[in-house]
Amino acid sequence: MVRETSDFEKLSEFLKPYAEKLNTKVWICKKVGKRMSCIARAGSENYSEAFISWEDENYVLFTERELVNAVDRELVDELMVSFRKLIDKT
Repeated sequence: MVRETSDFEKLSEFLKPYAEKLNTKVWICKKVGKRMSCIARAGSENYSEAFISWEDENYVLFTERELVNAVDRELVDELMVSFRKLIDKT
């Protein structure tokens, strides 16, 4: 019997290239009321401080390092635009 890939696994696979390019662990949480639920993550965990690198009314992107340079910020914007398109398809 073949196990179907979960949405968490699919979304995490989507994040892998971005985690590699940003050289940090990244994870996306969906806002659920006052709480957040992790819906995807990728990259090596260093157990360091988490930074909010992108946020809107529904989602938050966390990283394990602060992304301050323009190249990283552009990559995060690209990631979240692609992510929103992917989420809209599911």
